[in-house]
Amino acid sequence: MRGAMRGPAGVRAVRRRPVFWAYAAFGWLAVSFGWHLWMGIDYRSAMGGADRVPVWGFLAYDGLITAMSAIGAVLALATVRPWGRRLPPWMVLPPLWFGAVLLVVRGVPGLVENVTTATGLTPYGLLGMAEQPADPSSGEFWTGMAINAYFFVGAVVLLPLAVLHRRGLRAAGGTGGPAGQEKSAA
Repeated sequence: MRGAMRGPAGVRAVRRRPVFWAYAAFGWLAVSFGWHLWMGIDYRSAMGGADRVPVWGFLAYDGLITAMSAIGAVLALATVRPWGRRLPPWMVLPPLWFGAVLLVVRGVPGLVENVTTATGLTPYGLLGMAEQPADPSSGEFWTGMAINAYFFVGAVVLLPLAVLHRRGLRAAGGTGGPAGQEKSAA
């Protein structure tokens, strides 16, 4: 295998991988938390004057996403911090997988549709169901592209964390955190 590290350097590199993904997921979830918290506070702007959804429906949905982002951020850190070892694996792993799958389902198709629409491959959307062709020169199109790219990045950082945390639990015998968990400074 080309470029493979052996010995202590290889062990350190493998142990750092979960830490990188945990902090990347934490960062993504912290931004998501702040974004949705602000959307809940400034819900009139976030809704954009749309009457399709009642205010209570928007606030309930946004509150759920805000709570999921906060819980996910804490659980991402729990995979690599010493205090996370005290949490039972069933409390950490299923929510990580749920979030990862949710972001894959939301992020991948949305970004694929935006990219294929921007390149002209599917001007009426991925399924061809749009009434009018998308206008890649509009700000609305690029706002949607940025949002879909953000969800895609969420999938990219949360899925490896879920996989590596599961592997770490298996290596540790299914109890406590992974072998790559940071040591306590205390």
